[in-house]
Amino acid sequence: MAKQAKPKVSELVEILIQQMDEFQKVTKERNEVLTNSISKLKYIKVDFNVAELEAMKQANREILKKDFENFHAQTRDSNKELRNIHKKISSNRFLYLTVFNILVFLSAIATIYATVSNFTKQSELEKLVNEKNDLKNQVDHINKFFNDHQKAAADYKDWLEN
Repeated sequence: MAKQAKPKVSELVEILIQQMDEFQKVTKERNEVLTNSISKLKYIKVDFNVAELEAMKQANREILKKDFENFHAQTRDSNKELRNIHKKISSNRFLYLTVFNILVFLSAIATIYATVSNFTKQSELEKLVNEKNDLKNQVDHINKFFNDHQKAAADYKDWLEN
């Protein structure tokens, strides 16, 4: 392989100058095209057809008005249905249902009270039965004591009589 010779600085500078000249030409051409385009834009007239825009605006307004009227009609129908439902609910049936629910609630409370009251009475009864059994046991112990100790029984009877 042959060694490539390094380009000389003068050759590199010459290539760079050629490229810069080419860049300036392209830039100048583009500036001319832009200047021509801008000057042509000055003479272009834009004409708005206001009547057509007004017609479009009016057509859109009519569409919106029809949509609003439809929505309003649906709202009125819904309100009528709701009013009918309200009349049905707020009639005497609702009053009777409310009174019935209150009575059921009160009877449930009375039942709970009776149950709790009976429970407390039953617990008091159990307590009294336990006390009675305790007293019976004490009496049985005392009787057994007096049966086993006759002299103490006689002294006790004498004491009671005096």
